[in-house]
Amino acid sequence: MRHNPLAQQIMEEEDSRNLRKTPRNKRRQEKDEDAEVGIPAKVTQSLLELAQAQKSEEAALDGTVGATTGPGDLLMDDGLVDGAGVEQEGVDDVDVDEEGFVVTQGATEEEERALAMFMPGKDAKKAGQTLADVILGKIQDADARKRGELGPQDASAEAAQEGLSPKVVQVYTDIGDWLKHYKSGKLPKAFKIIPNLMNWEEVLSLTDPLSWTPAAMYEAVVIFSSNLNPKMAQRFYNLVLLPAIRGNIARYKKLNFHYFRALHRAFFKPAAFFKGIMLPIASESCTLKEAAIIGSILTKASIPVMHSAACIIRLCEMTPWYGTTSIFLATLVNKKYALPLRVVEALVAHFCAFAQSEVVLPVVWHRSLLLFVQRYKYELNDDQKRRIKELLKVHMHDGIGPEVRRELIAPKPGEAPASSARPSGMDIDMS
Repeated sequence: MRHNPLAQQIMEEEDSRNLRKTPRNKRRQEKDEDAEVGIPAKVTQSLLELAQAQKSEEAALDGTVGATTGPGDLLMDDGLVDGAGVEQEGVDDVDVDEEGFVVTQGATEEEERALAMFMPGKDAKKAGQTLADVILGKIQDADARKRGELGPQDASAEAAQEGLSPKVVQVYTDIGDWLKHYKSGKLPKAFKIIPNLMNWEEVLSLTDPLSWTPAAMYEAVVIFSSNLNPKMAQRFYNLVLLPAIRGNIARYKKLNFHYFRALHRAFFKPAAFFKGIMLPIASESCTLKEAAIIGSILTKASIPVMHSAACIIRLCEMTPWYGTTSIFLATLVNKKYALPLRVVEALVAHFCAFAQSEVVLPVVWHRSLLLFVQRYKYELNDDQKRRIKELLKVHMHDGIGPEVRRELIAPKPGEAPASSARPSGMDIDMS
């Protein structure tokens, strides 16, 4: 006995059970379509003729109004309204709220007058050059080399000085125009690959970094701090981030929150931060507001000990001395690191070097000395304590000097104070 195929058996069983071969929803749709198709052709023609006649009457009454309307316009009861203008209105007139800035506690008037004596003057070193200045210098050197004014150099250096293709210039110029209005979102892939290029400085200069928005600067710091080595990140911090931050502080007398986040993110490369931002701003014409803002960032950031120790030594050896240098030293000392003895000796030598000067020092200098003695009084030897006591004879502050002297004579934990020590031969007979 041979049976029929399985598909034929199933179909026969469905026929015997009177089952539906098509779904119910599909059958309903077919019925609706049949109902719609059932409109007579004469009725449709009459409707079209009536609509055409009504349209011609309205055109005769309104004149040429219909000719002025376009596909992007809306005809409303009050007149003609441009649909694109509704969305674009107010885009360029956005007011910046003051909550977007970081407010730091300013110094008093007396402190500002005292620090004015120790602030950089006209002869001080000016602010460092920007990325545009570096690129302009390279272009001038390349032109001079072509004219034969400079000697021959490495062929790879000459190849790096060659111009970029017009397409690359156009792409990154458009990206720079876009970054001038950036608020949030993803950055173009062409911008993210800049750290991987050999001539990344030339390509980055095409985007005009000093015209970026603060939000764009933060995103750029995230990309460059993660993909550049410490030396290249140092150049980015010094040529791009530092001028933007100083310009923002000079304009608004406070720092935008996005720049604050960018500085905090820059600690991803601690050596690059100290060499590219901290030390240059301390050696140049640093203002009191800039020192207070950088100090607040140093207080909140987590910095490795050795990087902070190296920065303290550089600050102690920096000449000439400015009042803002004591703000940076006090901030780093107050982080309570276990500093090496060499760093402690450098701090002692830094403060004792003022014993030869009879100029009245500002309060920030006395505060930094008090913080140093409070944090590292147990690491000081007898000779270092003696030198600091001799320093207090020359520079003695009425409110801070006695506290420094009291910290120097404080006993170590577990030792009895010198005044309570019992002299020999004074045993008491308890019998």
